[in-house]
Formats: sequence, C-alpha cells, structure tokens
Amino acid sequence: MSFEPRAYPGIVRDVLTTLTGGTVRERIFVPDDGPILLDRLADRPVRRVSHLEGMTSVGDAEVPIRFTDADFELVDTDGDGEPDAISFRDTGRRPTPSSALTVNYYPVEVRPTPLTDLNVGSVTRTLLETVARELALEEQYMERVYRSAFLETAEGTSLDRVVALIGVTRLPAGHPLTRVRFSRNAASGGRITVPAATVVTDADANRYLTATSLVLEPGEASREVTAVGASKDTETVAADALDRLEVLVAGISGVTNPEPAYRAEAPEADDALRRRARGALHGAVRGTLDALRFGVLGVPGVKDVTLLEFPNGVPGEVRIDVAYDRPDDAVAQAAVAARIDAVRPAGIRILNAQAARKTVRVEIALVLVGTGVAGAELEEVTRGAEARVAARLGAVAPGGVVRPNALVSAVLEDGRIADVTIGFRDTGGAVIDPLTLAPGEVLDVKRPFAFGPSVAEQTSDVLVATTAQVDLILPVLPEVGVSMADIRDSISLALASHLSSRGPTAGLSVDELAAAVRDDTRFALDRALATVTIEHQGRFVQLTDGAGSYQPGEAEKLQLRTLEIPEAGS
Repeated sequence: MSFEPRAYPGIVRDVLTTLTGGTVRERIFVPDDGPILLDRLADRPVRRVSHLEGMTSVGDAEVPIRFTDADFELVDTDGDGEPDAISFRDTGRRPTPSSALTVNYYPVEVRPTPLTDLNVGSVTRTLLETVARELALEEQYMERVYRSAFLETAEGTSLDRVVALIGVTRLPAGHPLTRVRFSRNAASGGRITVPAATVVTDADANRYLTATSLVLEPGEASREVTAVGASKDTETVAADALDRLEVLVAGISGVTNPEPAYRAEAPEADDALRRRARGALHGAVRGTLDALRFGVLGVPGVKDVTLLEFPNGVPGEVRIDVAYDRPDDAVAQAAVAARIDAVRPAGIRILNAQAARKTVRVEIALVLVGTGVAGAELEEVTRGAEARVAARLGAVAPGGVVRPNALVSAVLEDGRIADVTIGFRDTGGAVIDPLTLAPGEVLDVKRPFAFGPSVAEQTSDVLVATTAQVDLILPVLPEVGVSMADIRDSISLALASHLSSRGPTAGLSVDELAAAVRDDTRFALDRALATVTIEHQGRFVQLTDGAGSYQPGEAEKLQLRTLEIPEAGS
C-alpha cells in the first residue's frame, strides 16, 4: 500500500467536475493495441472526457503526462451511436502500453445542478477553492504521517519509534565514538564482509561495536568504519588500543583504531541513525522474512523452508512451505507452528504448508574387484553403499539436482567395488533420468534400495583386468566462506570422472589432474605441494607438479584409495 497526496489544482478540478455532475478519478488500462474500451466505467455511456492523465515513454524512462483533445478522441466501436472507447490520434502523444490512466468524465445522463456560477471570484467558486485548500493540506499531513512509518523517510521522534522496533536507540551527546581499521589476511582472496555490530576490544575490555557492515573487495588491503561504545560510560580509548576481535572474522588478520576515541558533541543525526539501523535490521529476530526463514529452519526435524509473498495476489499474505525430514513428524509440525506465531510480522497472515515431495526408488548394480565377495561380506558391501548413497541424496536441497557422479564417487569409496550403475524410478516404475526437483520440492527416497546381482570383474584369455590404487595429497587454499567439506565434495566428484577417463591414450599427471579438479569459486590448488602416488602390482610411481606421467595399461583401471586435502599453510 502506498499514499500519494493530490496537488491543490487536481483537487479543485475533481471537486468542480463532481459539483457539475461528472465522475472523477476512475482508472482504465491501456491495451497493447487498438482503442481503449470504456466498458468498465461506472457511469457509462460517456458524453465527454474532461481530464485524462497517465504515463508516456520518453526514451527509456516513463514520465507522467496529461493528455488533451489533440491527443485523443471518443469513438463508437459497436455502431450504436454512443461513444464507447478512447482512440489516440496518430499525430498525438500516446500512453505506455499496459499502463493505467486516470479519467474524469461526464456521462450522457447528468442530473441538473442548481449551481451555475462557477467563475473565479464567485461565491460557489470561492467556497469550493477553500474546501480544496483544506483537503490539500490534510493530504500533505497524511503524507507526512505515511512517511513517518518507514526507516528511509521518518524523521526525528518518528524515526526514534521506528528504529526502536528492532532495538536501536539514538546515540545521545557525549557517547564515545571512534574509527576502526580492519586489515585483510594476505592469504585470503575474494570479498570479506565484516557485519554490523562486530565487537572490538582493548586490553581493559572496553567494547566498541561497528556501526555498519564493511566489505573488503578482492585486492583491498584494509578499510575503516565507525564504531560506537557499547554504552555511554565506555572509556574513550587511546589510539591503537582496540587491537582484538571479540569474535574472529574469517579473512581478517588485524584490527586497530588509528586515532583516539572521542565523545559526540550532539545527539546522533537522522542519517547516521538510519545507517546504523539498517545494519541492525539484518540481525532482527522478529517481524521479517529472514526471521521466519531462519526461525523455522532452527526447528529440529526441518530440512528446508521456502517463502512466497502474495501467493494469491493478496497483500499481507506469506506462504511458507516446510520440508520435514519425516512428513509425519507431528512434534516438528507443532514446533514449526509455534515458531511461526512467535516470529511472524504483525498483521501478516501465514499460510503454513508442507513442501511437495518426490518419491523415488533407487536401483544399484555393483561390479566387484577381482573375483568378488559373497555371503556376509557382500551384505556388508551393499549395506555400506546404500548408506552412503542415501546420505548424499538426503543432502539434496529442495529444488536441487541429483548429480550421478557424486553418487558413484560415494559408492566407490569402498575398495571392494570396481564399478557401479545407479538408476531411479518413480512409484509407478517409470525410469527417471535426470533426477531433478521442482522449486520447493523435496526428495523422498524409499529404502531399502534394489540391488541387482553383483558381478566380479571380468577376465579374458588375452587380457586380465587389473586395478591401480591412487593416493592423492592435494593442498588447497579455500575461498572465504567455503568449508573444507564442500571442497572435498567438489574434488571427489571431479576425480571420479577424471580417473575413469584415463587409459592407454590418456595418461595421469599432476598437470592434467589439477585442470580436472579446478574450481576457482571454492579454492585454489597449491600445485607445488601436490603429490600423486600410484600402486600397481607391487610397483609404486610418484608424480609431482611438472614431473612424471602414468600411463594405464589396456585393461587397467585407476581407483582412488586415499585422498588428503590439507589446507595450504596449516
């Protein structure tokens, strides 16, 4: 909902039109082509259009405009003799297609009015303009009331009341302030964000909080931001006294205050209070969509949450689709309902629903190393493969895509498995390929999996299939915010595909392996420290950056045995 005050001339025009039997401020919409039909006007048919305004395109911008008789005319489209549409002239100005127009008009049937003298200076006109002036003043007051409810436009005491909703108060005169400088760790790349309200302290535990968030762009060594004392009684510290973070920030090597702290000479200005409130708003735990999302995500048994504003085109409604670990978990559902009531915005209707679920059945066929295994050992192999695949599938987010290579990599973690084929079917038995989820849809995997007959590696009279075991040490430098678990998943997925593609015509080297696993968005590989060790039939080969290449034989398969991914420099 928005409020736009009318100007005094517009109010006078509308009152005059109403006083003389006209109809004011109805809305009509411009079609993409052809005349504008007036079949929705309340007092049709129309005798005359007295005022028409809307938007027109000027270059790439849209500007408001009043259309005149030189731009349009009333036309009869159905041949009954009554004008029923507005047609814009070829030589006139035209409104933007699909935009809305405001129209004042006189209907064909108008009741006579006893007031005939509407000239400037007449009693009727003077009284009318007096009322219009008062209405214009009232609408200006209403606009001020409307603006006082928003962080960007409220002022003075109104702004104090708005920011108080998220626990922020205006800093009084005499409150301690300083500038603090955050420095980047030389080994950290990418953007580094220091959130608002980050606490820096000195040796005497004097606490200062950053007033706004701060971002160090790639290649930027340091930046400064204003910090405010935790209370008005906080000591004004000397220069370089604030030298420690209360909570470490990834990628930040140090913090200091280049100049001594000082006390504010006047209460905090509106603009400064707005900036500080914006930072605090991100941490608000009530009345925001983020509060709903993260509040519900914190309930045990909830896997994911999707929010949609205006789901039925009605302002004031939010639909929340909750993906539960178990769809029949009544305890989790009750906890979610209670959490929504606790954090939902006032006056907002929450439509609580379960996310849609896609049920699939998994089929796995294993090829075992050598002559294979049987009995209890085979059961152990299949049970382990099912557990690893189920864990990977359970981690797929709603609306995500199942990556087959990641599942194959998980199965091949067991050295007794040489190869695997994984397929998916729906509840009706139809094959699903590829397996993707719609936005907000959750994957529901039926267990136990269907395992086909396991076979051992095949041999022939000429060639004997063999397996070479590969051990890797790949030191990496993670990007900011990327976990080592994510890096391991990325590398494992790429390795499974790369090792399976090596053969007599495509050897294995550190250079080609580095190109295969490269992922600049997550990490940088320290190639100088990377090592590859291959064991085949009692023979060991070690490869390093720029030195050596291993050529598998005709029936030789490379299998990952160990993978170490230490953090470079640790």
